[in-house]
Amino acid sequence: MPLIRGRKRRAEPELEDEASSPASSPEPATQRRRTTSNRAAPEAEDAYASDNNTARNAAEGQDTLVKKMVRLALACEYQRKPIRRAEISEKVLGSGTGAKMFKHVFGSAQQELRSVFGMEMVELPGREKVTVAQKRAAQKSQSQTANKAPTSWILISILPPQYRNPAILTPPSTEESKYTSLTTLLTTLILLSGNSLPDAKMDRYLRRLGLEDNTPLESAGAGLDKTEKMLKRMERDGYLYKVKESNAGMGGEEDVVWVVGPRGRVEIGEGGARGLVGAVYGEVGEEEEEELERRVGRSLGLGEGAPVRGREGEGGRKKRGRKRRDEDEEDAEGGGEGDEEDDDDDE
Repeated sequence: MPLIRGRKRRAEPELEDEASSPASSPEPATQRRRTTSNRAAPEAEDAYASDNNTARNAAEGQDTLVKKMVRLALACEYQRKPIRRAEISEKVLGSGTGAKMFKHVFGSAQQELRSVFGMEMVELPGREKVTVAQKRAAQKSQSQTANKAPTSWILISILPPQYRNPAILTPPSTEESKYTSLTTLLTTLILLSGNSLPDAKMDRYLRRLGLEDNTPLESAGAGLDKTEKMLKRMERDGYLYKVKESNAGMGGEEDVVWVVGPRGRVEIGEGGARGLVGAVYGEVGEEEEEELERRVGRSLGLGEGAPVRGREGEGGRKKRGRKRRDEDEEDAEGGGEGDEEDDDDDE
């Protein structure tokens, strides 16, 4: 009996030790939740910080693409080169970029150009179809090109007409100013001829202008002091170009005509032609101005009240007409013979 009692006492402390050991005691549920949440909090913070960094890097990457797009547009315009979509994908976006990214970058660059530089990108149209073969080919492919996305653009100014002044926007050089004047003049002559000027007639105009062989441009290194090289440069820049069509009824001879190019239509257009004609004629009376407008419209192939395309010469003649009418109204209010004599002297 004493032996049995002693073994029982030794067994009881062992059971107490096992019950009091931390491994055998279960952890409370609230403590487990607190430990789990404390462990998950740093992981959530790291994930949130990672998302913020990713969004920030994406925004900075898009901003960099927009700046590259603006630089490309300005560089192309400085060289009078079209801004081509393939070049944008290659030099700005890189390979593997979808159309959604292109639209975003293009739209943001457009806003930057408008707000900072007073310019915008406009679609550059294709060459006009002049010959019979070209018109037939265009009719066949019209359904395929109807929904075709634009592939090239150029920069134009969107500044109000009163700020398009040489005193404000000075040309980069005298040679550049001369070249711009000659391109505007020759483009206007083609437009006033119905956008199709025969080569023989172009030669006559060049002789009258003293440009038969040489030009006033002094860029001898670029060859622009020769008329032939200057015309080739204008063709390359997109202001005008030659079209050749074989004439079966003339013994196989070719008819050569000059046509306004895509850049000439957008950058100069009918508006620029009207502005040049108005500058040549200067201030005229209201009746003479209306007659001049009608004659210019007929030469350009426009009907009465037709919209004028082109931005460079918008509003030139209209301003003179309004100013003249305002002066006539003031003279009518003043009355008297002296006013009529002043009007005659002005005319």
